Amino acid sequence: MNLTLFGYPKTGKTTLFNLISGARVEVHAYEDGKREPNQRTCHIPDARLDRVAALSPEKKKVPASFELIDLAGVSYGEVKNSLYLSALRKADGLVHVVRGFRNPDIPHPKGIIRPEDDIHYMEEELMITDLVSASARLEKLDKDLKKAKDPEGEKERTLLQIVRAGLEQGKPVRDLGLPAAEEKAVRSFAFLSQKPLVHMLNCDEKDIPLLESPEKILPGRKPGSPVLGFCGRIEAEIDELPEEERTTYLAEYGLKELSPARFFRELPAILGMVSFFTIGKNETRAWMIPRDAPAGQAAGAIHTDIERGFIRAEVIAWEKLVELGSLQAAKDKGAIRLEGRDYPVQDGDVIYFRFTS
Repeated sequence: MNLTLFGYPKTGKTTLFNLISGARVEVHAYEDGKREPNQRTCHIPDARLDRVAALSPEKKKVPASFELIDLAGVSYGEVKNSLYLSALRKADGLVHVVRGFRNPDIPHPKGIIRPEDDIHYMEEELMITDLVSASARLEKLDKDLKKAKDPEGEKERTLLQIVRAGLEQGKPVRDLGLPAAEEKAVRSFAFLSQKPLVHMLNCDEKDIPLLESPEKILPGRKPGSPVLGFCGRIEAEIDELPEEERTTYLAEYGLKELSPARFFRELPAILGMVSFFTIGKNETRAWMIPRDAPAGQAAGAIHTDIERGFIRAEVIAWEKLVELGSLQAAKDKGAIRLEGRDYPVQDGDVIYFRFTS
């Protein structure tokens, strides 16, 4: 899974990258001509995994993870640039870093700090980029279908016409309400406005009391993709401190926690995903899959051979497993359910897959 940090220049993308990933990348690296994105594997903390893993302390605990990518800033109107567009299309989720802080030494490209405008501009850029892509594909389909009939091509054209009409009305692809099969088909085009999107507002120090409710810093913003807040400068300073000193400084600034904790809590809902756990011979592991994914798909997240040879899933909710103390105790109590390939995996399920090799 790939999450990509992107946004206009000087918004605090690399600062946020460091906070989330624990890296120590030089914040001014891109000013020195470095254009390669920063990348780091991030493990997702999960208290449920901790408790399930504690039942088998001799086994390795493996949290779910994702690749965090930090792109260089993009100028207004340049998202459609081929190199930048290619990087965004590879992402499974987009994290738009928005400037809300004031600093006379770092002038805003438009001369005024209005984060709600920058959010609007960026969402519009993503939709315009998708509109250009959909229109280009439709133009090619029209030419091809005039030469020869193609039922699949006709279906694709009808679907893309719906997408184009929605984009022309200012609706991102994710909000078009497409049926599941059509939504899956559209996904192959890697439309940017179909991807999960969260805006991370880099707040001014005076707005720290509003970090838990960043929408209050954005008067007049229309409902849309979720917004989370962080105060990059202050949090970066606190993050450099020894662990034992952080609590004191957090309290001094009125912060309950650093932003990564909030980010990781909200991440599954933003991505539309759930977690399930497996207890193997040597490890207890967390996996992330799309919400409502069937057991067969969950098996495939582990290995395609398990999905191909799927027989059944042995399932128990993590709370019930912890209550009973072990998988053997759960079996003895008859607490483990047998589910088929189409069972919709629930958040927090502990699953053992039976399959033929």
